[in-house]
Amino acid sequence: MLLKEVKDNRKIFKDMGMNKWRETTVADLKKGQRIRIYSPSGRPLETGGEDTFTTQSDAFQKNGHWVVEVTT
Repeated sequence: MLLKEVKDNRKIFKDMGMNKWRETTVADLKKGQRIRIYSPSGRPLETGGEDTFTTQSDAFQKNGHWVVEVTT
């Protein structure tokens, strides 16, 4: 699945280890990082009941937007 950066105030957090999460942008993501995405209302984005995604690629540009491949 491709995750595209959008300007709707979603918050993306990457796993810093030891259960610590830091806010980041799609452009800063690297392959193998665990991430969580939250809507502007604070609800986690879920796919198949999972709220943690793993990046399968470094972030790259596609049609002028930063994207990254992810799996749950």
